[in-house]
Amino acid sequence: MPFPTDSTWPAGLLTIFEICRREQPPLENRYYGPYNKLLSYCFNPNTFEYFITQHSLPNTSSSHDTLDSIVFVVVYDARRRPLLIADIQDDSWADRANLRLKADAHMRQYYDAMLADCPIPRLWGLSLLGTSLRVYCGDVHSGQLQPEFENRPSRNHTLPRGFLLGSWSMDILSQEGFTKMQAIVADILANVAALRRDELG
Repeated sequence: MPFPTDSTWPAGLLTIFEICRREQPPLENRYYGPYNKLLSYCFNPNTFEYFITQHSLPNTSSSHDTLDSIVFVVVYDARRRPLLIADIQDDSWADRANLRLKADAHMRQYYDAMLADCPIPRLWGLSLLGTSLRVYCGDVHSGQLQPEFENRPSRNHTLPRGFLLGSWSMDILSQEGFTKMQAIVADILANVAALRRDELG
């Protein structure tokens, strides 16, 4: 069944995630394969209108002198214009305040680099810590990004343990996560259809 009319995630997709989650010791980037499958399912793997690939940027938040890059996943249209971005990290990132702050910084850096290239009104973003999801949305016209930036309380103190705690409270594999993804993809597809009508005159 196609994603727009399905009512829940396919059992086979959930099995793929469960197998990767059980890997011991956890492999770096163990979720990239499952999320590539999930996004392909969401954007209809039977067409050539969209493609999914990894993208890298220099990590401007790094304090190291060595070259450091951050890798994320982008859903492009056929003309290689970004429609959705996703940062995929391990489950352990949800448990540490410094890593939650880093995950948020990653997303904002991606938006700085890619929002202007999005051809539709909104560029959606998924910050994924394992299967814990935080949804971002950038307005192409105004440049506004939601959720709003929350700065660390003080640079003279370590981060409070509860900083950004609960911001990744949705499990993308839950029914709530499925419904949210359907809404995001429906918004993207509707705006892409309107764009094509405009481009055709």
